Amino acid sequence: MDNQYSKLISDFESNLRNLIEKYKILKAENIDLKANLERKNEELMLAHKEILDWRNNYSNLETAASLSGSLDEKEKAKQHINKIVREIDKCLTLLNE
Repeated sequence: MDNQYSKLISDFESNLRNLIEKYKILKAENIDLKANLERKNEELMLAHKEILDWRNNYSNLETAASLSGSLDEKEKAKQHINKIVREIDKCLTLLNE
């Protein structure tokens, strides 16, 4: 009878050691995955900022190109500038509320 309990305890200890080892491995993997996720989020934010910068540059280039073009293009540029000014005014109004 004692031998049976000893074997159960031995098996239990072995299983517990295996579980602890697997836990340590999974914990380390989780830390690595979190670090990787953080790096990817930073890369995504940088790419998003770069896209916004390129869009802004493109918009500025369109405005500059239209100012040097025909009367129709100049009118479009003027409307674009007026739209930007209205957006700025809306932002200022929201900030003042």
